[in-house]
Amino acid sequence: MKKLTVFLAAVVLLCAALALSANAATIVRSGSCGDSVTYTLDSDGLLTISGTGDMNDYYDDAPWYSIRDSVRTVVINDGVASIGRYAFFGCTGLTSVTIPDSVTSIGDYAFYRCDGLTSVTIPDSVTSIGGFAFYGCTGLTSVTIPDSVT
Repeated sequence: MKKLTVFLAAVVLLCAALALSANAATIVRSGSCGDSVTYTLDSDGLLTISGTGDMNDYYDDAPWYSIRDSVRTVVINDGVASIGRYAFFGCTGLTSVTIPDSVTSIGDYAFYRCDGLTSVTIPDSVTSIGGFAFYGCTGLTSVTIPDSVT
């Protein structure tokens, strides 16, 4: 009976581990988006920007542009200094963005047509926001812009 109990406990643990791994997000795309800045996009729509320095500027050629509708959340990690021009252009499913204190500028059209974005908090470290950075963000109801922006 003791062996059967141990066996059943092992089976339950194995099933739980398989269920967790089946639900875990997988990386669908990753690469560079600046000289020392990288990105990963997972199957849950989490786009994480990491590294140090500036993001590249884009138009309709950001590395995630062809699958931009799958981007739901953007997390920019501390160390990234700028959000590039047109970086998240047309990410209509984007609902949340986290901008760290290391970011000092947001490029032109950075969040252009991000219809699902409802609120943005811009940290005090940001001193410039490019033209039309939030143009066409029809769902945007709250933006906190610090006094540091000129």
